[in-house]
Amino acid sequence: MTRVAVVGCGAWGRNLVRTCAELGVLGAVVDTEADAAQSQAEAWNVPALPQAQALDDSSLDAMVIATPAPTHAALCRLALDHGKDVFVEKPLASSLAEAEALAADAARSDRVFMVGHLLRHHPAFEALAAIVARGEIGALRYIGASRLSLGRVRTHENAFLSLAPHDVSMILALADAAPVSVEATGRAFVTPGVADEVHADLGFSGGLHAHVAASWLSPVKEQKLVVVGETGALVFDDVRPWPEKLMRREQAVTLTSAGPIASGSEPRFVDLTAEPPLTREIRHFIQCCQTRDTPMTGIDEGVRVQRVLERVEVQLLHDLDRLRS
Repeated sequence: MTRVAVVGCGAWGRNLVRTCAELGVLGAVVDTEADAAQSQAEAWNVPALPQAQALDDSSLDAMVIATPAPTHAALCRLALDHGKDVFVEKPLASSLAEAEALAADAARSDRVFMVGHLLRHHPAFEALAAIVARGEIGALRYIGASRLSLGRVRTHENAFLSLAPHDVSMILALADAAPVSVEATGRAFVTPGVADEVHADLGFSGGLHAHVAASWLSPVKEQKLVVVGETGALVFDDVRPWPEKLMRREQAVTLTSAGPIASGSEPRFVDLTAEPPLTREIRHFIQCCQTRDTPMTGIDEGVRVQRVLERVEVQLLHDLDRLRS
């Protein structure tokens, strides 16, 4: 039986603690705030350990890391150095150089390493990706992603780095390629130099285009992925209830002597298995730890996402510097 230590008992860390406990693999919790760790330890009847003790504990096979992004690379490296399998929440690292160095360390360690790109494990996205893979909506034309809400304003990472890695991961999976062009613009309204709203455009060879909007200042919550093909479209809307999370519509444009004419069927919802994506994600990680298979969102996939994040970051810094000058 794989036993894991969850490092980080903040808002999302508590979800990971609960999920690991429900799956029967929680062995310990770790947090620099003793009260936070003790609260979770008592709730789930596991020890609250100092980080060094958890690393040295040979009965703990893996570490699930849910700490602030700037700490990810160092904690992952420590876990690898102590022979632990690693699950780390997004973003993988604070920079591409950090991510690539960590990937080299992971390759040398021969440990299982997984990045928490949660929505790749969402039943709605899995169904959407299967429909696309079967060619049921034809060749992809464009993908639109929006990750908008009010709150969780951060000062150590911009809105794109904080909110959009899930969307970038989904887009790269659907495109099955890296973008050949990345353009981004953003604005910093709260903390100087930290963009609170960001728009990024990704161009792929063959003409596929994707755009991503991320903001933590939006009065409306929106978590949506729109995929448009030649003969149909799919909408994954995670704000809607389970029966309505994935919508499908057959649609096409016909060229006639009078000009292009668009037509489409009535939208319909796709039946889904209602299971929390976090449960599916952590179950997948544990299975990989046991079989030694490479996770679907392994560190190589994490580095591919990080490359896009870095290109967006460079564009944002240039954009914000231009506005200040």
